[in-house]
Amino acid sequence: MQLDSVRELKANLLSRVVQPLREVGATRSLALPAGPVKSGRVPTVALGIARRTAKDYRLAVRVQQRALERSREIDLIRKQAKNEVDVRFIGRVIKRAAVPWPQQRHRPLVPGISIGHFKVTAGTLGCFVRRPGGDKPLILSNNHVLADENRGKAGDDVLQPGQFDGGRVPGDVIGTLADDYVKLKKVGPNLVDAALADLADGIEAEPSNVRGIGKLAGVFDGVFTDGMVLQKLGRTTARPGAG
Repeated sequence: MQLDSVRELKANLLSRVVQPLREVGATRSLALPAGPVKSGRVPTVALGIARRTAKDYRLAVRVQQRALERSREIDLIRKQAKNEVDVRFIGRVIKRAAVPWPQQRHRPLVPGISIGHFKVTAGTLGCFVRRPGGDKPLILSNNHVLADENRGKAGDDVLQPGQFDGGRVPGDVIGTLADDYVKLKKVGPNLVDAALADLADGIEAEPSNVRGIGKLAGVFDGVFTDGMVLQKLGRTTARPGAG
């Protein structure tokens, strides 16, 4: 079936077949428990498009109730699609956390979460580092995340989560842009896209706690070997979480 044909069929069946299934009267006919039923919340049918080959498509039908698999509605959908359908039972779809884990607010800070300069959307906290002879961890991420592609100034606020993920000044400020970030060149290749942020007072970090991996077993206490990084970042050394 041509893509345009599938799209047209899908739109037609959504209004004529699927939407009535979400109404109270229709759902009760499927032997659901008596009592109030909120329209649109009862498990039902979803329509989509499934590709068979590069130019051949089928109507995708996803069923959330076993009782609907052999129902009059599914028979009608098959007939209208001339049996060019992909019907599958998927059961009830359970909504997970409203906000994915990396985009949530985290205290203490850990690698992999949403951060960003207060004027950008959001990026990722890569790892924590420290300067030789210093014990206070710094955040290492990209220039475009922490320094707004060279537009940032030392001392600018850094948010967690980033602005796109709901971070706001002043409640979500976790640090400030350091003054020794690697500036991006407008002409020619950029071999490094990196910047540092100083943690604000009272903001704690767990450098070795990496989600999906667990606690890191050790700490790299050497100096980065890339000469440009050494020069631009003041011979910054890695702490747990560096990768």
